[in-house]
Amino acid sequence: TNTFSMSSAQHQNTTAPSDDGGLKSEEVPTEMKGMATVADPIERDSMNRPIILDGSVRGSPGKKRVAMDLLYPEEQTPMKDEAELLLEQGEWKKNDMFFEYRLKEGEMLKGKGNECFKGKDFSQAAVWYRKGLYYAVFDESQFNFELQDEHRVLVVKVAVPLHLNYALSLLKDSYRPLRRPLPSLEDRYNEAIEHCTIVLGHFKEQQEGLQEGDKVKALYRRGLARMGKGDLDRAKEDLTEALRLEPSNSDIRRELQTLKDRQKQDKERQKQIWSGKLAHSEGVGLASEEAQDKKPPPPPAVDEREAKAAAIKAELQKQLDTLEGNAEQQSKG
Repeated sequence: TNTFSMSSAQHQNTTAPSDDGGLKSEEVPTEMKGMATVADPIERDSMNRPIILDGSVRGSPGKKRVAMDLLYPEEQTPMKDEAELLLEQGEWKKNDMFFEYRLKEGEMLKGKGNECFKGKDFSQAAVWYRKGLYYAVFDESQFNFELQDEHRVLVVKVAVPLHLNYALSLLKDSYRPLRRPLPSLEDRYNEAIEHCTIVLGHFKEQQEGLQEGDKVKALYRRGLARMGKGDLDRAKEDLTEALRLEPSNSDIRRELQTLKDRQKQDKERQKQIWSGKLAHSEGVGLASEEAQDKKPPPPPAVDEREAKAAAIKAELQKQLDTLEGNAEQQSKG
């Protein structure tokens, strides 16, 4: 299962000159600004990892060469995981490490995060936990298709506590994003929800190596995150399920009561808003009725207009008949 290269500690100890008298990549003078040293290409698999045969990397190590990757940044490989921004100079990337060393690195960083958490430095704890996740979490295709069952159990035992502790650090009031890619204060709730959901996904898939208490923690912390972003209905679902699994947990019971109080307050607030709108609409209706009372009388009905027109027409016809009668008399005389 050694699908990755050596750990960062081993990497730092390989500083002896190479057989051909050249320098290892670690010994390149710092005066060579804008240039980075990389090994000659070696054969890699579809996941960009060195192919291991009989304990040796397949391909010839050759001489170290200088790559102008800083002078020509467009030729660099794009960053696949923003957590690489947390790496210090000289630290190994996860795809260049053996499986066992990735987990050891994640376990060590979890310990650092726990120390900061105990000291109530939740922001720095979040940095260590996020960096630990960078090493301990494998891509979905790697986890499901390339790792064996016993290796997936080892990954879960390291990664799940990192997910849960990272989410809890983000939910603390004193949390502040110290550096990228740590989420902003506005985005931290979504980030916490995402990591708790990952843990619950392992339970849904019945992954071995999980503890029932971790499911309660994931539900509880996801419920808190949803409360933080105002999604009270879904938060209630999470907290209710967590309390069902652990009825004696006073913290869950307290937060669930807090959520119910908030829902009650929201209903009262909505009621006041709608009652205010109703009173406003009723006031507008009364004002419109008063305005209608002051308007001039409406025009006569259609029937009255037609009656007047008929009377005028009859009068005109009468006058016309009179004129015609006078004309006849004059012609006879």
